[in-house]
Amino acid sequence: MIGVLVKLNIKEGSEKDFEENMLKLVEATNANEPGVFYYGLLKTDNPQTYQMIEIYKDAESHASHSQTEHFKTLGGALAPFLAGAPEITVHEEIK
Repeated sequence: MIGVLVKLNIKEGSEKDFEENMLKLVEATNANEPGVFYYGLLKTDNPQTYQMIEIYKDAESHASHSQTEHFKTLGGALAPFLAGAPEITVHEEIK
């Protein structure tokens, strides 16, 4: 199993539009990717900082996520709301 944490810093004033667009990606990912166990958006105590938590069945499921049409389209639409590059860490389950 692969876990991914993504910290997203958003431009001030764009929170509502970001959430609306990001939730479209969350919905499409959960509906169309059987190798995704969990894909969710969480708020932090900073209004401009969000956290994605992603859990994938395996490395192949994680790698294929960014190649999906919904990720390319909906993920690309998030760029105007970002205040910087996402901070991504990838974690492998200990067995």
